[in-house]
Amino acid sequence: MFITTQNELISLMPTARWDRPSQLFGYLEEEEAVALVPLLGNSLYQWLITEYDRLRGDYDDITATTVRPTGKAKQDARLAYADVTERLEQIREGNYRETYTTAEDGETDVPAEDLQTIRLIRICQQIEFYKMLSHKAGLLTVSFNEGGGMNMISADGYEPADEKRMERVVKDAWMSAGRAVDSLLLFLEADAKGDQLFTEKWSDADAFYLHKNLLFQTARVLNEYLDIKGERMAYVALVRDIRFCQNTYLKPRVGAKLLNAVVEYANNGAEEGQEPSVTVAFDELLSLLRTALAFYVESRRVSLEPVKEKLARRDSMTDAQQAMAAACEFIGQNIDALGEAAVGTPIYNAIRAREEQEAKDKACACAAAERRKREACELNSKKLFTVFPVTHRVPEMK
Repeated sequence: MFITTQNELISLMPTARWDRPSQLFGYLEEEEAVALVPLLGNSLYQWLITEYDRLRGDYDDITATTVRPTGKAKQDARLAYADVTERLEQIREGNYRETYTTAEDGETDVPAEDLQTIRLIRICQQIEFYKMLSHKAGLLTVSFNEGGGMNMISADGYEPADEKRMERVVKDAWMSAGRAVDSLLLFLEADAKGDQLFTEKWSDADAFYLHKNLLFQTARVLNEYLDIKGERMAYVALVRDIRFCQNTYLKPRVGAKLLNAVVEYANNGAEEGQEPSVTVAFDELLSLLRTALAFYVESRRVSLEPVKEKLARRDSMTDAQQAMAAACEFIGQNIDALGEAAVGTPIYNAIRAREEQEAKDKACACAAAERRKREACELNSKKLFTVFPVTHRVPEMK
């Protein structure tokens, strides 16, 4: 587990007074397995557990007060506790690691990789602690005593929290856990685009930010077509629906070969030396297919009253079918510009079959016209010899 000391508990909740953190281990272990491991993936989780033990030996504790980085590491530590929105803005502006501070007397710099690992563990601690608190707040306020049944816990100098305050604690803990989850995904995503200290270990997790086999590879891309409020967990929750809709609705219509080519284009852009007309065609097709896929996914995720939900699903499916028809029509009109990627796909085969049939029909029409012309000539020849009388006789031979 990532929380084993009282200092770590107090750093997460300054008002906590747990002299024996082991009393919470059962609850923390449950949340770690349910909420944290799926986000990290088994490889990264097992590695972090090992690193947690090592770092605790090197720094006693890994709280903000026991690990005192300086220089570049200090600036990174400040960013680690900054607001998620502020930190995202710093990343976008390219200022994520540009400001430095000077060391204070008696301080030594923490290795950059250790600091990054500590930052990741600190975010994991926030997730499992606040998730635990939001789920177990009620259980933590009562005790079971032999012969005494269920009792409220109280202590000198403290007043029992009323029901309203308890609800506020649960709500705040839930919100803090949600922000920590988004912070974790943001941190790992930034690392994957930069130092890649954790990317290889994280790549086997369901929450891995980059799904290169999907038209919506990241939460940012999906948010352009489907309103998920920019939340990465919303994207993670929809990955299975996205994959299902892509394979069930798009692949049979477009064809696996062309769909894979469009996904490859979405990941890597145009190939070097590619014709501008081909790039334009793939750009437009990618947008059309993403629009259709977004409506298909929307038809599966609506959560309303039963009657309204049925209507919402029907409307989303209708929009999806119309968008899919527009994409298929575009493919048909630009089949040559899409090049080899379109060869052998259902739409390509349908077009070629139609062209062959049209060629056959045209050949049959020409043959029929020639036959009619020939029959007309023969008929005219017969009329020529039957209408006019014979005026010349061949002399008889004697």
